[in-house]
Amino acid sequence: MRKHQELSLDQIIEQLRADQLTSDDFCLYGKEDGELALARSYWVSNYPDVVEDRDICPADVAEQDLQLVYYGEQLIDVLSVALEEKLNASHQDLVEALNYYQQHDSFMKFES
Repeated sequence: MRKHQELSLDQIIEQLRADQLTSDDFCLYGKEDGELALARSYWVSNYPDVVEDRDICPADVAEQDLQLVYYGEQLIDVLSVALEEKLNASHQDLVEALNYYQQHDSFMKFES
């Protein structure tokens, strides 16, 4: 995943699927936290540095006054599990799985 760019969540999911969900060395940042949306844009950048048990966001994130929305590793894990359960999951299905994980700290089950 290329960093230091703004992409819609739809574009991010498409890129991650093209990369076969292997690149997790990134984080998503946004103007607000809360539920993810396909059409909403997110800034892709580096992981925050941890200094004295505090996350210090990368300079490009701090300059834009953005908040951490999702760690790349967690995002990849949630997408991978969702696609194992529902191979033909739509992008909207994947967004629902990501939001579910954020709210419940567990993976969403797809009905067969």
